[in-house]
Amino acid sequence: MFSTLHKNFEKSDVDLVEMQSQSGFSRYLLIRSLEKEHLSELLLEQLGDKFQKGKDLYEQLFNSEISIDRLITYIREKYPAVRKERLAQESHLPKIIANFGQVKCGIRNDDLNDLTKELVRDKTISSKPELEAKIKQLLDGRVFGYILWQYYNQVTNDLIEHCINDHPKIIPTLRKIRYVDFMVLIDGKIVPFDLKITHISDDYFDLFSRGIKSSNLLETGDDFEITDAPSELEAIKKFYKSMKGPHSLPNYGGMKKPELLTTIDAINSPESKTFVQLKLTERKRMVQTIKTNLHSLEWWNYKYQGERLFKNNNRFFVFLAYENSFEDARPLKGKIEFISAAVSEKLNELALGIYNKIHYNYTKDKGLAGKYVANSKSVLVCE
Repeated sequence: MFSTLHKNFEKSDVDLVEMQSQSGFSRYLLIRSLEKEHLSELLLEQLGDKFQKGKDLYEQLFNSEISIDRLITYIREKYPAVRKERLAQESHLPKIIANFGQVKCGIRNDDLNDLTKELVRDKTISSKPELEAKIKQLLDGRVFGYILWQYYNQVTNDLIEHCINDHPKIIPTLRKIRYVDFMVLIDGKIVPFDLKITHISDDYFDLFSRGIKSSNLLETGDDFEITDAPSELEAIKKFYKSMKGPHSLPNYGGMKKPELLTTIDAINSPESKTFVQLKLTERKRMVQTIKTNLHSLEWWNYKYQGERLFKNNNRFFVFLAYENSFEDARPLKGKIEFISAAVSEKLNELALGIYNKIHYNYTKDKGLAGKYVANSKSVLVCE
């Protein structure tokens, strides 16, 4: 049993939701979350002189008579020391991110190869100095911003993880393991969750404004489907187009919503001011409505996840949004205490087995295409 579980867990395309149904998974996952010194200590406790140091420690402990309850108790006993060590390593990080400023990823699917291909295939480059100048421009621009974002993203994730692991109903991991940030005991089984902290995408706001309704699950494999009402972006572009000629506005190709609305607002006419205020009011109403039922937002983040980073696992989402702005809410991620307070209540619900079962039909990549099911819980943090 151990060999099969271990082989499946180590696969690059492991489906932890599917693994939950396998016999022994709860036991395996708890043991897999232990450091070597923890394994050795528990093996001495369980096997005494029969403990064989040269053999696989995970397998020996799995095959021992140790109970799920003992593993959970042990993890909670050892976590304070692990937490103290992690906090000592991270003590300077809150200061770094406190006034980090605007951060933008700017690279689809986190794939630097695509960015490189754009440059190396640029046939307009006519000299080596020009090539070097473009490389420097790329490094100082999008790559620099991307690394800043990755740093900010990782640090804030690590800091927010503490507030989750400190919750009395949560079982933390004593070592970092793939796709599992924390565990919960639900109906006698260990359920792993991956923490995802992200702003609400503009694409989701567009779909929500078009209309999202429950779907025929048996036919589509999806919890929801989209209706055909005009999207938020379409409405803004339509008004922009009506103002373009009379006010000599620039072409809107490539403009995003904040820039479009800023340009409209700068017209400074009663009509333009009223339109911008209307869109802000509608956006606030959308955020407030979404907050009351996050199921479709969770579904969207599974169904439209990038193919390179695709993963079907249980997720605890912390969504971020501004109520009075069209800017993306990435900067909110640095407000650790604010987020921590919002997360605690949702963790209480999760421990009671209150979460959404997400059904989605993934079509973005032929190799990954199929109907999937995952468990999800989320909180929306607004400002």
